[in-house]
This record gives sequence, structure tokens and C-alpha cells, in this order.
Amino acid sequence: MPGLPLRWPTAWRDWPHYVWVGLLLLALLAALYWVSRPAAVPGAVNIGEIEVSVLGQPDIPPKTVRLPHVLDDEEDLWRHRVAYRLDWPAALDYDRRDGQRLALLLPRVDARFRVLLNQQEVYSVGWYAAPHRTILSGLFPYHIPLPAGLLADRPQDNELIIEVQGMPLERSGLSPFQIGDHDRLFDRYRVLEVWQVMGGWMMAIASVFMGLMSVFLWRALRERLFLLMAAASLAHVVRLLLLLLMLESPLSPSWHFFVYRVAFNVYVAFFCLFIEELFGLRMRMVRWLAYFLLVSGPLWLLAALYTENYTFARIWAGGLALLAAVSLAMLVVRTGWGRRLNQDQTLVLVVALFTLITGVRDFLVLQLNFPGDADIRWMSIGSLALMFTLGWVLVQRATASTREVHRLNQSLAEIVARREAELRQAFEQLRVSEQQRAVEGERRRLMRDMHDGLGSQLVQTLNMVRSHRGALDAQSVEAMIHHALEELRMTLDSLEPMEGDLPTILGTFRQRIAPALESAGIQLVWDVQEVPALSALDSRGIMHLFRCMQEIFANVVKHARATEVVVRTAADDQAVYLNVEDNGIGFTPDGERGNKGRGLGNLRVRAAKLGAHIRFYTNNPGTGVEFKFPTQHPAEPDWASTGLEAPR
Repeated sequence: MPGLPLRWPTAWRDWPHYVWVGLLLLALLAALYWVSRPAAVPGAVNIGEIEVSVLGQPDIPPKTVRLPHVLDDEEDLWRHRVAYRLDWPAALDYDRRDGQRLALLLPRVDARFRVLLNQQEVYSVGWYAAPHRTILSGLFPYHIPLPAGLLADRPQDNELIIEVQGMPLERSGLSPFQIGDHDRLFDRYRVLEVWQVMGGWMMAIASVFMGLMSVFLWRALRERLFLLMAAASLAHVVRLLLLLLMLESPLSPSWHFFVYRVAFNVYVAFFCLFIEELFGLRMRMVRWLAYFLLVSGPLWLLAALYTENYTFARIWAGGLALLAAVSLAMLVVRTGWGRRLNQDQTLVLVVALFTLITGVRDFLVLQLNFPGDADIRWMSIGSLALMFTLGWVLVQRATASTREVHRLNQSLAEIVARREAELRQAFEQLRVSEQQRAVEGERRRLMRDMHDGLGSQLVQTLNMVRSHRGALDAQSVEAMIHHALEELRMTLDSLEPMEGDLPTILGTFRQRIAPALESAGIQLVWDVQEVPALSALDSRGIMHLFRCMQEIFANVVKHARATEVVVRTAADDQAVYLNVEDNGIGFTPDGERGNKGRGLGNLRVRAAKLGAHIRFYTNNPGTGVEFKFPTQHPAEPDWASTGLEAPR
């Protein structure tokens, strides 16, 4: 866990992985020192001093300089085209020039150059390219065979000249080189090529992999840590590709200098931000140093371009190393010398320290000419070690995040499953409660309907029997009991499952009303067609429709003086229509007043409860009543208590 103190193991088998990595890096540092110590190649002569003169300026006397010789450190006249003249080493004596296999090994020479043996050109790089082109020769070593046919008969008569055209701010000039046995120098050349060129390509491939992996992890996890690593890696890729892809850069010298170093500037700044984010210490000073570098670095490089003073470039490179060193030092101090770090964080700290050591060594040897083999750069190994370590840590971080997400998803699934079970239980309870409520509501409705219909008829019958005990009219009693039975049958019919089928509902009502019409001498014309089902016609809606039809037919029998009544249904895209028409005397206000308005008022209220629109119209002769049930956006029926009065 982060923040827990590290405990030193009691047995070497229990040592954490960062201890083993630290020991391995110490051994690697010792190997790097051994490989890169200055040593002569067997069969060859090391050239550490050479005479140099300015081409085209015979009035400027030549001088002897120690290698490496950097043209940017010379006066202006020496920065453009110079010639390095080598006196033939006495160690390369020979009796006959035939059969001599000699070569020249130039570990580093920048930028354009050519080699002349006894005034004959034997090799050149970019010498004849257009002046505005940028030639990048400093990354690569050069193995140049010296043709035996061009050698002088006497060794001391040989003249070897290396002409160099400098490029401002690119550390142009000549580094220590070797001349001697062809095969021995070729073996050394292969080592340098692998170290300089293949090491650069390995760093570029590792940076591309880290950048793409970080982008992928950032898109998946949306953590700022991966975005910072992606920015640092891709900036490093830009820097490396500017050197590795081609010998001749597509950019002008000024732009190449600026873009190449700004890319490295961005790499270092984002890497510091990444380390600060990885350790989660919220070190404001480190963040401000990184932001300062992002702003001040390009400005400083522009100043170097403007003045063409290579000292500015050296200060910039030293500033990067100093920033990295200060950030690591602050990190070590902030974590109590590593006691509050987990193992992965300690591993990153160890490898970052190793990388910093390699970078400082290269800066001292390459930029400040400290003792050491400048041909072998330690930073390649340091960067590779750091890239692989960070890749491993990021994968560990992503794996831990994935495991945590999986654990949280599993926990969430368990919580959801419990909530679903609780919801199902609550829904089942609600369904049972709703069923009970519906049953209770239906019971109350039946009681109300039976009270208003059947109960009313039985009470009237009972009152008539009590008031006419001596002269009871059996026919009247029979009619009232028959009416009470019809009320009971109508209530029971409303309970039949007809599923909103209007023709079926009307057919059931027809069975009840037909005998009464026939006894009254009224002919029933039935023009009922199939229409869409109506959701409002459940058991309550059916009872309301029965009451409406009962009221209408009661008015026809009692008041209309009709001989025929027509029941008709129809439908269109908007609604379903139910019409009842008679051929009686027609609708008059007196008729409504004679009924005291209660019958027609009940019709309107019950139609509203059905979600239907009711219309009364003159049939010439007779009266018509139309129910319109909307089907596009049907109104919800309102089954609240309305105090409707049962028709009599």
C-alpha cells in the first residue's frame, strides 16, 4: 500500500525487486565505465591532437588543437570551413604500399565533411549539398578505407586532410579518431554503430510503444498520469526521429536546432510532471519547475539562435539535468528518504536516479570535455532502462485499476441483484395490494350499483306492499320484481369479460331491452358493425354504458311515442361512434323539464366518465343520441364518485 514504510528483509531471498534492480544497475554502471574508458584499438593509432586551418583564409595561420575540437567555441572566422591536417603517424610505417589495408575511423564529425588522401578525395558526406540544406552526420560513426593505390611510397610523405563545413549551434568539428588496421577498426566501427545508431532506434521504438500504450490506457481509464506519460514519450519520439530517419533533415538548420531541442525540453518537463503524479505527493515546486521549463526553454533556445552562441545551448542542457536532479532530490526528501514509498515507486526512483547519472555523465563528457570515451553514450542505456521500467509500472497500475474496476463491478452487480430482489418483492406486494384494492373497489361498486338499482326497486316494491295490504295489485308487484331482476342481471352482465368489445356489450344489452321494446310496440333496428376495442369499457365502463342505454331507451318508451329505434355503430381513424335514433316526436325543452333534467344530466356525466363525447340531435322525425369514443388519444376514464342518480 502507498504510504506504508518499507521494511528491510531479513533474508536475501526476501529482498524486494527494486533491490535486485538497483544491484543490476550498479553492475551496469561498472560495465559502462569499463567499456567506455579511453583505450587504444590494437593495430591503430589514436589521434588526440591535430593541426587545423581555415579554408580560403591563407592569412590566418594554422594551429594545433586538442580533440574534440568544437567550432562553436572558436571565433567567427573558424566556424564555417576548416581543414584538419594529419602528419602521418610513425607507428604506421610500411616498406611497400601494395597490400596495405588501412582505414580511418571517425566516431563523430559534424556536419558536412570530406576526407582527402594525398590530395585525392576518398569520402564525403553532404559536402556538395545545397547550402540551405541541414546535414545530420554527427549521430553516425564512419569507417573510411584508405585505398592502397593512393598511398605514397614513403609513409612520411602521406598527407591526410579532413575538411569540415560547420553548422552553427550543432557542435560541429572533429572528435578523437583512429587510423590503422582496416579490420580492427571495422570491428570497432560495428560496436559504435550498434551503440549509437541501434541504441537510438531502440529508444525510439520503446518511446513509440510507451506513447501508444499510454494513449490507449488514458482513453480506457481517463487518468492524468497516462496522458502525461503519452506527452513525454511522443515528444521524445519526435526528437529521436529527427536524428534517425534521414541524414539530411527536411528542416532548415535553425528550425532543426529549435524543434529538436524543444522536443527534448517537452520530454523532460512532462516526465517530471509524470513522476510527481505517479508518486501522488502534490509537490507544487516540481510542478512549477516543469511549467517554468515549458515556457522558458523555448525562449532560451530562441536566444541561442539569435546570438548563435553555443554557450546558451550548453546552459540549456545543463539546466535540464539540474531540473531533473532537483526534482529527484525533492522527491527523496519528501518521502522521508524513500520510507513512505511502495515497491513500484521505489523501483522508479532507483531507475530514474540511474538514468540521471547516465545523462549527467554524457553532459560532462560531450559538452564540457571531461575525460571519457565520448563515442559511447550512456544515456541510451539509461533511457531504455527507464522506459522499460515505466512501461512495467504503468501496466501494473492499469492492471490494478482493472482489478479494482472488476471488484467494484462485481460489488455493484451484487448490490443491483439485491435491489432487484427487493424491488421484485415490493412489486409483488404492490401487485397483491393493487389486486386487493381493485377487488375492494369492485365490491364497493357492485354494492353501490345494487343499492342504486336493485335495492331501489326492492324498497319501492316493499313500500307498495306495505301501503296496499288490502288491495295489492299483483300485476304491479310482478312488474316491479321483474324490473328488480333486470337490474340484477344487468349488474351481473357488466362483470362478464368482454375486453372492450362494443358490439358484444351492445348485444348483451339487447337481450335485456328487446322484450320491453316489443311489449311497447317499438321495432328495434340493429345496425351494429365491428369496431376497434375500447379500453374504457371495463366492468365499470360497461355498467356506465348500460345505464346510459337504459336511460335512452326508457325515454324512448315513455316520452318519444316512437314506433322504431335504430342502434348503429361506426368507426374512422379518429373515433368509434355509437348512435341511437328514434322516429318519435323529437327532443323539446319541455321534455327535458318534464324529466326535471336528471336523466340527460346523468347521461352527460356518465359519458364523461367513459371518456366519450355525447351529442343530442334532431332526427327529423325523432331524436338521436351520439357517443363519440376517441381512439387516437383516448381520454382516461374518471371512475371517481359522481353521485350519479340511477334512472327510474
